[in-house]
Amino acid sequence: MKYFATILCMAIAFCTNGQNPLSGIGQWRSHFDNHSFHQVVKGDAIYAASPYQIFRLQGDKSYSIDKSNGLSDIGIQQIAWDQNEQQLVVIYNSSNIDIVKDEQVFNLKSIELSTLYPDRRINAFHIYNQWGFAATNFGIVVIDLIQHEIKETWFPNNNQQSTKTYDLVIARDSLFALTNNGLWAAAIGLSNPSIGKWGPILTYQNQSLKNITQSKGQIYVGNESALFQYPNTSPIYQNVNAIISSIDTSINQLIVGIRYPTQKGQLVQINHNSASIIIDSNILSYPKQTLVNGNEYWIADSIKGLLYKNNTSFAWRDISGLKATVKGTGAINENIFLAPYGNTSNGFAKLAESGWQHIINDGGAPIPMLGNAAASNVDDVYWFTNNNSFVRIVNNKVEIIRPNNLVGDFKQLQIDPTNTLWAIQDQQGLVKYSNGNWTNIAIPTGFSKNGLDRFVLNNQGQAWIIAPNRTGIYLYQSNTFFSNEIWKQLGTNSNNGNLPSTNVTSVANDLKGTVWVGTDNGIGIFNCGDIASAPCNAYLPIVNNNGFNGYLFQKETVNCISVDGANRKWIGTNNGAWLLSEDGLTIINHFTKVNSPLPSDTIVQILIQPKSGEVFINTNNQMVSYRGTATAGNEFQNTIQIFPNPVSSNFNGNIAIRGLIDNAIVKITDLSGKLLYQTNALGGQALWNVRNIDGYKLASGIYLVFVRDLTGDEHAVGKIVIADGY
Repeated sequence: MKYFATILCMAIAFCTNGQNPLSGIGQWRSHFDNHSFHQVVKGDAIYAASPYQIFRLQGDKSYSIDKSNGLSDIGIQQIAWDQNEQQLVVIYNSSNIDIVKDEQVFNLKSIELSTLYPDRRINAFHIYNQWGFAATNFGIVVIDLIQHEIKETWFPNNNQQSTKTYDLVIARDSLFALTNNGLWAAAIGLSNPSIGKWGPILTYQNQSLKNITQSKGQIYVGNESALFQYPNTSPIYQNVNAIISSIDTSINQLIVGIRYPTQKGQLVQINHNSASIIIDSNILSYPKQTLVNGNEYWIADSIKGLLYKNNTSFAWRDISGLKATVKGTGAINENIFLAPYGNTSNGFAKLAESGWQHIINDGGAPIPMLGNAAASNVDDVYWFTNNNSFVRIVNNKVEIIRPNNLVGDFKQLQIDPTNTLWAIQDQQGLVKYSNGNWTNIAIPTGFSKNGLDRFVLNNQGQAWIIAPNRTGIYLYQSNTFFSNEIWKQLGTNSNNGNLPSTNVTSVANDLKGTVWVGTDNGIGIFNCGDIASAPCNAYLPIVNNNGFNGYLFQKETVNCISVDGANRKWIGTNNGAWLLSEDGLTIINHFTKVNSPLPSDTIVQILIQPKSGEVFINTNNQMVSYRGTATAGNEFQNTIQIFPNPVSSNFNGNIAIRGLIDNAIVKITDLSGKLLYQTNALGGQALWNVRNIDGYKLASGIYLVFVRDLTGDEHAVGKIVIADGY
């Protein structure tokens, strides 16, 4: 059982457009793709389900329910409202089940974890009285929705054998089940519950039925092209040019969703043997479920989103957030986060304090698919790659730039401290743009060029390029900082690179100029000077893992490396996300999909917002973020920000003291000057848990904050109020 209070507390904050506000320190928030919806139901509000989130809609306000604030899984297959118990049942593709009631989430993993049946998928779920009936690929599971437990399992056949069950309905004191062996029925008692002897209904043999529903005791069954009123064999509706994607009933209506091969859809109302179009194919694409609520229609469309219609108008409900999965390489600075959609959609998304903004066109002209992003810290100029061109956005105007006529797509981008744009061009080498001029820096003859993809610039102007075809690192040194311009290739030889593997998978530059290189066999750390006059070899740190010494992340693939404001290292692997100490020798956190809201353990990119310390973790299956404890340190100590402040005497979290100079010393005293607590900032942020040095919680009162740097030259003073009523 898990408490769901955070969702209820955030209901007011998630207003108008469903934006997910910045979370508290140590908390998570999700950044899921919200363009697709497959179900909508009515309970104490309207609930709409996407594959990753559930949205609770009341009027023009909405808020999201997902793994980051209470649910136990992602991959939502179906939702259902239990009117008797006033609770929401959530069915996942994994066959995991959540029951959300008031401030609690009850998790039922019995079906998911069962070893009795190899295929345990839940195909449909229906509620009758206090019972939930799950139609699965092995039979029908009965769930007690009061006790939140599995009651028993039924097999719709005469031999008690596992049977794939597509859907079911209860009507006329019988349970009708659609199976891979046709339609079966048995008398049912709902008080205990109990099931009688099963019998096959031969009326619809060889009709490939997959849907069944009922209205006022009348049963309807359907396949992909026809709808039948049981027990008649002539269809009351048929469309051989389309696929029936949904069958829904309301008080007086039978509504069929239609999908055409051209990604156009319709909503059709059936009256006896006549059909009338409610919503035509110019609007819908793939209607998956329709909810009729009085004179309102809610339609879940798996391609376009959530459509609302009443007697006079219709509109797509703006749920906000991302409109596609982020498959490009993002970029972040102090003000914005750019998330290109890659090959999943045109354009990109931009996250600022106001929330996500979806940008797909420029004055009506579509922005192309974008692969990689870079954002300047100096001006509001955004750069993206689009195959063999750049897309530059200045003052919301889009420019397409092709700086050369060479063969090869542009890949990763980086903007250096001089506001010079650098890029890697496949099959060619480096390209840079400065003061209106483009320069090509070719890969030397003899170096493999096909497959150039990623690189990073270090503090000395050296470009560390991941060599293609598992051949180590290409290291380019300009003559800006050193006297000689030179290229080198680094491998596993102890006198020429000392890499743990030539299959380099990631590279990052930390705050002190050290270059961290990730491979498929761990991490190598470089501190190199002039490579024209001295060798450049990796240091391979040795760590203790369960009593055994080994190299850092040995035998692990390091997909990405990022550095927070305290120079600590965030490592993304196929086994989750890791936070390491500055030197990499201590594991501070290890997040996986089991112990955190991560949607997958395969991490593809980690980006850190310098001012807030928020860590954006993009996986191969959606993106989430974690509010970290470190922020970027200020160059000079000015005013400090303290949040939350004031706090209640019952406050149990951390108070963040932000805007600090790097590694500042922070002291907390009472009004008499007695020292109560002392710590060092993590980058530009220090945390205080409202306790003294001995761990005792402090009483209500006013407390002083004193900040200075290690030399004592930079200092600031603040105060914290602890009192009842906040």
